[in-house]
Amino acid sequence: MLAIILFNYTFVLTLLSSSTIVSCFFLSSLVKQYGFSWLLVRPFKKFVKRVYSYRFLFDAQGMIQEAYDLAQNGSFVVNAPDVHYHFVTEPHLIKEVDHAPKDVLSLQAAAKIILQPEYSMHRFDWSLERGTDGTPLVRTLRSLLRNDLPNILPKTRLANSAIIDNLVRQSKNQRLHLKPVVRACVARSNARVFFGEEIATNKEFMEAAEDFISKTMLIAETARLLPRGLSHIAARFLESQFSSQRIVYDTLVPIAQQRIDEQELKRSGHAVPEHKDCMQWIMQQSSRLRPWSAEVTTPWTAGRIVHELMALWFGSVHAMGMTIIFAVRDLCIHPEYVDLLRKEFEGPSYEAWERTGYGLPLLDSFLKESARMNPIDSVSVRRKALKPFDLSNGVHVDSGEWLATPLQAMLQDPKIWADPSSFHGLRHVDAATLEKLENAGSLSCPDPTKAALLTDTRGWQTWGTGRTAW
Repeated sequence: MLAIILFNYTFVLTLLSSSTIVSCFFLSSLVKQYGFSWLLVRPFKKFVKRVYSYRFLFDAQGMIQEAYDLAQNGSFVVNAPDVHYHFVTEPHLIKEVDHAPKDVLSLQAAAKIILQPEYSMHRFDWSLERGTDGTPLVRTLRSLLRNDLPNILPKTRLANSAIIDNLVRQSKNQRLHLKPVVRACVARSNARVFFGEEIATNKEFMEAAEDFISKTMLIAETARLLPRGLSHIAARFLESQFSSQRIVYDTLVPIAQQRIDEQELKRSGHAVPEHKDCMQWIMQQSSRLRPWSAEVTTPWTAGRIVHELMALWFGSVHAMGMTIIFAVRDLCIHPEYVDLLRKEFEGPSYEAWERTGYGLPLLDSFLKESARMNPIDSVSVRRKALKPFDLSNGVHVDSGEWLATPLQAMLQDPKIWADPSSFHGLRHVDAATLEKLENAGSLSCPDPTKAALLTDTRGWQTWGTGRTAW
């Protein structure tokens, strides 16, 4: 036994001595190559770089703008505490990002980190890759929902008018704040389209659904920014304290399950109620045959349908609400556009828009200019690299790093936009429409070549880019 102990003791000493010699040899080679000061400066530089990255939490746009102004070759790097960003600005580089294989660059993986759905959306664990179980959401939002706009828009107008009238009565001639009015209208409009009229008039559900938006951001930011050991505990604590996501989930799951059961009854020849909302469309699309590339081919469960609706709800209500608030504020700042827009509403263009979802070019341009001046985020086209990726300009992106576009910097770049710091509500109206305008006064388009609809994503990163733009 003593011999074994002594042998092991000698072995350990030999191992330690060998590792020390190797370490000293390695350090001496570094000193010879870079100098002794390098060993002292390098850790300090890393520490400073790490501390500086926390500026991103308070001044992301400032950091991005500084790097954007100095950028060459169409790309630059900005470090956030939790993300190493490679920003691209040239159209051909943005196109390369958009056309990268889905198992290399992933929007869903980036969104999963930003929103932390495991904690903020009732433990929703979505895939890192797009389309692994087909494309029910794509067909629902891009085809079925769009085709139903002639039915949706008139009802939305009447519902929003009723909401505003009711809020005015309740205010008893007191000043109404813009945010709750917009939030109520946007939430009701989306709830009817997503879940149906019955849910949209459920007061308890609607209060929880509106609260869910702000609580999602609070929980997600907590989970992202705290150290890993604390983030799980803190996020689970917040999840237990905020009941909105539980109310939304528990309310919708039985309804989604009822829709699934009704579909089975319909296949057996029974008469069932007809539903025209996103919940129904997603359920129907998920039960159909998937593309050949789908990894999962079984129909979605009620829980999965509701999880997807919760994610869509957050994105739609949050973005639309902020966009409308900024647009109303810009209209107050620039009242010279009121008469033009009112005349467009009172003419035949509005009726055509309600029937088709297309038209109202003046309002479209005004909204787009408001979005240009007030982007709701500094960054767009986020993609997380699941595998190493190389851009044509020589930039190498390691696995785990992110690619993105500097949205706000590009929207206010004088090389891209004429007079970018000024609000021009008709900036995006085409020349033919401008020529027909009467009483436009001094209002004009500073650069007619930039005229494009709000929904035109070419050169416009606000809604994303290419295949994943909404």
